[in-house]
Amino acid sequence: MDELALLKDFRLEDASPDRAREHARAALDAAAARGRFPSRRMLVGLAFVSAAVLAGAAYGIVHELIVGDPAPEEVREQPARFGHSAELIPVPHPDDPQLEQARVAAVLDSSAGTVYLFASPNAGGLCASTWLEGDHGYQGRLNMPSVCGQRDQSFYGFGNEDYGIVAGHDLGKNPLRLFWGRAGDGVARVALRFGGRTVGVPLTDRWFIAEFPSQPDEFLSYSAGGRVLVRQKFHWSTGHEPVYKPPHQVTQEHQVARIRARGASEEVTLLVARASDGGFCQIVRSDRTPTNSGCSVARPKAKEIGVAAMNFGGAPGGILLLVGPVGSDIAKLEVHYQDGRVANVPLSEGWALYEVEDRDYVEGRRPEIIVGRDASGREIASERLPWAMPGG
Repeated sequence: MDELALLKDFRLEDASPDRAREHARAALDAAAARGRFPSRRMLVGLAFVSAAVLAGAAYGIVHELIVGDPAPEEVREQPARFGHSAELIPVPHPDDPQLEQARVAAVLDSSAGTVYLFASPNAGGLCASTWLEGDHGYQGRLNMPSVCGQRDQSFYGFGNEDYGIVAGHDLGKNPLRLFWGRAGDGVARVALRFGGRTVGVPLTDRWFIAEFPSQPDEFLSYSAGGRVLVRQKFHWSTGHEPVYKPPHQVTQEHQVARIRARGASEEVTLLVARASDGGFCQIVRSDRTPTNSGCSVARPKAKEIGVAAMNFGGAPGGILLLVGPVGSDIAKLEVHYQDGRVANVPLSEGWALYEVEDRDYVEGRRPEIIVGRDASGREIASERLPWAMPGG
């Protein structure tokens, strides 16, 4: 009886494929009645959660989504339209979900509305992405947290929406706690333990999504014979853990470099200061672009290049800069381009500030490798830029 009560609290029965069409039709009616979708949320994922929270355009019409259907066009076009949109030269993100191949894996009728689970591949395995109908973020994009893993292993994520109003549901007063993912090949069933109670989570062709009222203590997976394959205990924050203090500026910044960018129409200045962790604070200022600053620049070793690409101002109207420190043994810095060009990167006090011209953003002309040489001209260090990494 206790388990039945828990199942009711969890609303787990709604993740089954038999009810997906019913929920999709209800979602259509609800979407038509609402007409607009104000929202904002915060989601925290655990275990293999993708580095970035992906976003996509809002649904125009949700066409009776059932398990196995291709994801709506707005979801499948999401990476091309919005993924990593601040990058002036796109960088490969092989671990991201390939949402252009996404399909509906499960549908959940949650306390906050319909939640869709989309399944898609990535370079190393599979991904599960969720969307609470009506939940949109910046510029109307869909908020779609994702979790990824390999086929032979169970992977899962937790989401805790506790801020904003979605389709009339006040998440601040009634938070939505979700658990979703995929059971690994060879896993017959999965469960969550809450204190002394263990509650099975229904699978939809190995995929699962569930709502739970409180934080679970343990994840379990079982073989067909009932043998426990995986036990993963959770250690939730108590609020009494040591507070992480990010590095901060401890000295006055001073200017080390200045260039004229955009055909000499914009002045860009690089200032540096000491950081509390022994590294550097780096401040890039301009007379027309918002300042970019941070105190997480590590001090490079003697033969190390600490220069990195910066999308200063972001796409599409920003500037691509190569900025950062080099080790004490590096006397000369070069950037090598795809078409064979080699350009000198001026150094000042061991720091570089260099503009990549916008005509060099296109394939075939892009910068590929930064090379460091010692005083004799011998190459002692090299760094491949992120968009030129193998597989890019």
